[in-house]
This record gives sequence, C-alpha cells and structure tokens, in this order.
Amino acid sequence: MGKSIGRSLSQGLGLGKIPRRADGIYPTKESGLGQYGSTAYPTVIESYNRETDYKRWRLGMEYYFGAGRSWAEIQIRSFGKFFNSAAGNDELDMTGSKEITALIPSGGSPEKAWYCSCRTRGSLILPSPLDSAAITLNTSDPDPANHTLVYDCSAFYSPNQVAVYNSFIGDQFEDTASGPNYPDDLVQKPVGSVALTLISVNIASRTLVFDLSRPCVRVFTNGRIYWKREEYDPTDPLSWNTSSGRHLCSSFKFFCCCPDHLGGALANLEYPGGNQATMREFPLPNTGRAVNSAWERQGAGYYRQWRTLPDRRDARRDCKHIHAYRWQCGVPWLEPSDYPIGGERNELEALAQMERGYSSAEIYDFFRLGKLNWDRYALTVGNTVGLVIFPGGNVRENVRPDVRPMLWNDSQRPLDSWCRNNDWWMQKGTQELKIYNFAAKEFRNKVVKGGIEYPVLEIIPDTAAKKPVIVQ
Repeated sequence: MGKSIGRSLSQGLGLGKIPRRADGIYPTKESGLGQYGSTAYPTVIESYNRETDYKRWRLGMEYYFGAGRSWAEIQIRSFGKFFNSAAGNDELDMTGSKEITALIPSGGSPEKAWYCSCRTRGSLILPSPLDSAAITLNTSDPDPANHTLVYDCSAFYSPNQVAVYNSFIGDQFEDTASGPNYPDDLVQKPVGSVALTLISVNIASRTLVFDLSRPCVRVFTNGRIYWKREEYDPTDPLSWNTSSGRHLCSSFKFFCCCPDHLGGALANLEYPGGNQATMREFPLPNTGRAVNSAWERQGAGYYRQWRTLPDRRDARRDCKHIHAYRWQCGVPWLEPSDYPIGGERNELEALAQMERGYSSAEIYDFFRLGKLNWDRYALTVGNTVGLVIFPGGNVRENVRPDVRPMLWNDSQRPLDSWCRNNDWWMQKGTQELKIYNFAAKEFRNKVVKGGIEYPVLEIIPDTAAKKPVIVQ
C-alpha cells in the first residue's frame, strides 16, 4: 500500500522532472510569448543603483587619489589630422585635434588596460577674439530647449574652414583662450568660464550654432575648481565673455573604450582563450536590444552594443576612468547627489578600497612589449577627434544620415561610393590608419601641411617641444 501511494505521488507531482531555469522573466500567452530565460529585468532600486553617477564619480576619484598606482602614468600623445575642405584638398589648413590617451589598468581588458582619450582644451582655437556683434541670441521660442546662440565666423573663416567644424558637432566650446596660440594662450584656472555645445554648422552663412539652454561653468568650491551644469534662465542666459579679448576654444573632450562608457564591446582578436573566451572573441548582439542599424548588424562577431551613444558630449555618462581623467584635467564634476541605496552603499565602500590597492605592473609590462591594440586605440582616439564610430543608416549602401566623417573597420577597402572626405579606415588586425581624400578618390596614410607629410594620427614624443598638454 505504501509503495503504491509513493509511486502515485511521484508520478502525480512530477518529482525530479522540473527543469532548472536560468534567471529571467518568462512571458506567458497573456503577457506575450518569449524565449525561455531570455531577459532579466532589474527592480527599480537595482536599476537606480546600477545607473547612479555617484558610484562612477567615487571610483574615479579613488583611481586618481588612491594610495596604489591605480592611475596609469603611461600616456600616448597624438595629433589627429583632417583635410581642410569637403572637397579634399591635399594641404591641411589647421593642425587638427590634440589628444592625450591614458592607459587605465583593468583586469577585464584583454590587454589589461582600457584606453581613455582626452582631446585637450584649446585643440581648436578660433583665430579672432569673441565679438558681441558676431553673436546672436535666439530666445523667442516658447520651449527653452530650442534657444540657441549663433556665432558668425564669416570675418575670419572661409566656407571650407567652417565645414571642418561638422566633425565637432556635439562638442563643447568655451571662452578660455587669451589668444590664438596653443597652449601658451590658454587661461589657467578660468573660474566662471562658460561652455556651450555646438549643435549645427551653416556653411553657406559661415555660422556656428550652439545650444544656449545647457551651459556648463567652472565654479570654485572648497579650494578647488569643479565643472558644473548650470541652470538655464531664459531671461538672463549665460554667454561668453566678449569684453576682454577672449578667444573661443574647444573644451576638454573625453572618450573611453571600456564597456561602461562605450556601451558595447569589441572582440578579443589578439589574446584568444581564457575566461568567457567565446563572448569576448566573437561578441553577438544582446537579446534585449533591437538591432536596427545595418552597421551594428553587419558587425556581429566583431563588436556588440547594448546602449546607443548620444551624439552630444554633455548627454553622455562618464565612466570611472573618465571621472579620474577629469581630476587630472582640473574639471572634475561636483559630487553627484544620486547616492546608492541600501547595501549597495556598503559594497561601494569596499570597491573603493579595492581601487586604491590595484597595481599597474601588468600595464607597464604590456606597454614595454609594444602590444598596443590599434583596433581599440583607433576607436577611442577617433571618437575623441570627431569621427562617428557607430553610424546609423546603411553606410555600405551609401546611406549616411550623419554629416560627420566616420571610422571604417572593414577588412577590405571601403568602396569610394561609401566614403566621404576625412573618413578614417583602420583595417582589422593592422596598425595602419588611413584617411580618405575625396578629390583623389583614395585612402592615404599621410597628409600634407607646409609641404611636409604627416601620419593621419601622429604619435608625439613626450620630449617634443610642440606636444599636446593639459592646461588646468
């Protein structure tokens, strides 16, 4: 009798037959059919703690001020070049972008480092002082978000020269240069300076259009200068200083190839094997992301995205590496107020201790051997210079919704019909970076200025007299 009952219960309850499920949400017929274990949705608190900026700010501060060598001293200085016209003249009209790329130690990178690049303040300095007569404030729109500042550059720029600024749409510009010379004319510790974001370029009228509604300023607090997003007052908008001979110049601009800032991951082509080798070597699209871009879809196996990057720099989230770099540049953000909730706060304190104790010996060994990953390096510097790295549309069908040049990573040379002037091409697995000359219909690995040939991305020795520098 007992055996019969036991057999009946095991058959009725299905003991030992319940499949083990992975974490996730399992949609039903009532809520929509889905794949088993395909998506996990965080709670409101988990999502808040994951997105908090304070966590990144705090860890970045520990990187810079930590007791250990968490902040790498290895830096790569470079000049990024552009042709001076949409038609593709051989002769450069401006030096180009001036970058310093820091190597940040990380056990999560195949090369044991992430590349964090900074386009230094004043890389672009307009040749004439700011003139109030050349500035127009458009504040009549009922929506303050549409208020703009228009700067007329026709007195000193040709249409071709203005066209180059298409590469810098989304970047911030500020009134912190006393003259046109880099870096001698950059004002040190310019408290009260105002930075506005470039949102469009009008070649025909030779004007640059800036967003007036989201100014950033330098403020002096507790003996230190901080970078702060200021509240916008439509009745008294912040603008640049036009009364002291100041020149407009580009602000610091940061980009990091770590997954947190990149919103994606590149394949590990140089160091195969190890933990999670399959995902690192051949990354596929995330199940929770709708892949709408042909570029992203065609890049499956080489890189994957889980977040679309905003075009504007003031809309991007800084990772801990960029927060650390901001401290070095003298423009750290004011301490964010979105503190973690619950046990996450205690875990953050533990993480901060770990950041202080991290050693950068692996990075020094790596760089001593010269194993710089150019796929990751060109991606990081290219975005800092002003290239689109994740283009929308189908660029291989000549559908390019963005006016800016882009970075190609094709194994074969991109077709002429796909390319625009100043596009860069970094062939996978190589260290040869080329720029597209539209007039000649070809990619070149050299550009000309003053009759002298220069690499597209010129690496500058630390001992060079003219080199990218950080002026706080």
